[in-house]
Amino acid sequence: MVISNPYDKQGIWLKGSFHNHTTNSACGSQPLETVYRMYGQYDFLGISDHDFITAHEGERSIPSVYEALEVSSPLRHMLLINPPRSIMDDYSNAFSIERYQQLSDLCTRYGGMSVLVHPNRYYSQFWPIEDMLAMNDYTGIEVINGEGNPEYDIAFDKWDALLSAERKVWGFGGDDFHVYGQEKRAWNMVLAEQNTNASILTAMKAGSFYISTGYGFKSIRTEGGTITFNLLSSEGLDRMYKYITLIGRDGNILYETSGRINSVSYNCRGDEGYVRAAAYLEGGFGAFSQPLFIV
Repeated sequence: MVISNPYDKQGIWLKGSFHNHTTNSACGSQPLETVYRMYGQYDFLGISDHDFITAHEGERSIPSVYEALEVSSPLRHMLLINPPRSIMDDYSNAFSIERYQQLSDLCTRYGGMSVLVHPNRYYSQFWPIEDMLAMNDYTGIEVINGEGNPEYDIAFDKWDALLSAERKVWGFGGDDFHVYGQEKRAWNMVLAEQNTNASILTAMKAGSFYISTGYGFKSIRTEGGTITFNLLSSEGLDRMYKYITLIGRDGNILYETSGRINSVSYNCRGDEGYVRAAAYLEGGFGAFSQPLFIV
């Protein structure tokens, strides 16, 4: 039995997101300089205006910034992070699997990432699982989208369906920021060697990150057939209850526990397919790991 652990590395934890809009999107409410100030404490930030690449300019305190693009057909949306500028040549957002696949492949071929966003958005622009399975070689899906209704815009079901179909796709979190009140709801914590664009992208593509809505992991370790999820710990946090669920193939619950705990260990049988963790802090803040694949 081999456990593939994307967190088995040295690095620093960095906080950031890629799915954010400015007034260069028709539905965006804030100019770029205001978005910079709102996310000024982040380590990295992407701007992903609809069908438009916004150039980063002006003063900012955020160390690493990314150009991005939200391909925005009325039917499906896809986030392209660090795409080449040439992607806008003869650009069209008209949806077809073939067209979106071409855009995704062009972005990833030039070192970027491709993410299928808000796949469970209830009113429009969601991704049927059949279309997600028809697409290939994208980096991940947006598991938590902070812009919409949290009852509907959480996509653990489709993530587990893809993982159970042996698709190695990572789960992303993003605000999908358009207006005040949508900021800093969901982000990604990446374990990177250093705070540079290249280092962060390398770590993200390797799955060395988790989604956070306000809680987190200190580390995720493997030894033999045991996975240990070490939670963030402090004097205040140690007094609070945590609720941890470990999930495997087909969304099956492998193990659950709760209490004033700061770590959870799981002994793998070898037939789980993968193990991912959902950790909730008393009050509802959460942290969601990437899958650790078991072969």
